[in-house]
Amino acid sequence: MTQNLKTLIQILSDGEFHSGERLGKRLLLTRSAIWKLIKQLADWDLEIESVTNKGYCIPDGLTLLETAKISGFIKKAQQNQVKQIELFDSLPSTNDYLLNLKSATAIPEVSKQNRACFAEKQTQGKSRRGRAWVSPFAKNIYLSLLWHFEKDPSELSGLSLAIAIATVETLQAFGITKNLGIKWPNDVLCKNHKLAGILIELSGEANDVCSAVIGVGLNVNMPNSALYDRNISQPWTDLQRVTDQKIDRNKLAGMLLNNLIATASLFQKQGLMAFFPQWQKLDLTFNKSVTIITNTTKLQGIGRGINEYGYFLLEIKPGVIKQFASGEVSLRLS
Repeated sequence: MTQNLKTLIQILSDGEFHSGERLGKRLLLTRSAIWKLIKQLADWDLEIESVTNKGYCIPDGLTLLETAKISGFIKKAQQNQVKQIELFDSLPSTNDYLLNLKSATAIPEVSKQNRACFAEKQTQGKSRRGRAWVSPFAKNIYLSLLWHFEKDPSELSGLSLAIAIATVETLQAFGITKNLGIKWPNDVLCKNHKLAGILIELSGEANDVCSAVIGVGLNVNMPNSALYDRNISQPWTDLQRVTDQKIDRNKLAGMLLNNLIATASLFQKQGLMAFFPQWQKLDLTFNKSVTIITNTTKLQGIGRGINEYGYFLLEIKPGVIKQFASGEVSLRLS
């Protein structure tokens, strides 16, 4: 994004009308150049309203993320555990950025540092099972955390469940306390509509060290056009629909990163068992009729929680329980 375009977005982010003449004076550009910049905003998923004699505006405005504001909501203990927090206008994928950064870092001391990054937009956002994660500009939160665990990859099978719990607890601390839950393994739902998704990608190393890139996508204010996006395969919602209020994305982003860091640290020390009480409170499938779909099978039964590895437990007939390390659970029998 050019500096002129970024400045234009910052000016229009207040939701008020600004004339082409006024914008031209602010940016030291002609009105024709301003018009060309306005046309470019469509490439950034931004709706622009144009009214004769009034000018241009972004309806309802928007809040841009700022690293300094995000950091202000991260406690000192958590700040000390992360070397760097980066913010980008656009990335193909925040997870891919940190994965590539890790593999390209040859200095041992640097390669072991925990890092985090946010992007205002993802052009190739990823979800579980190879699905896309729709990532419009300046609407939601797209966050990835690179964390180095002194564990074998097999010991991290329940990490995504712990991260889902951290996401829900962040929302609760933010003031959203009703109708939240988790559908195994890590879909955060509100009234059975998806609110957040998690993607964790692991890379094993020598001597029982494993790096995890923890990606969280949280819907804050999805555009209505996303209702018709074929890349979205299930009912979804966002925080502004849930609360009917504008959301301070910087505050929420800072609180979320703070909790992810604290959760990764606790998981390193105590593993999944530290999170069992919270999981039992938030598990939407416990004692419910569900269907689980894997690459090889499709079974119906009753959800019976998880085991110590985070595997899903399905009672397929009285007293007969099968466990699943992966799969897609549906609360709708099909």
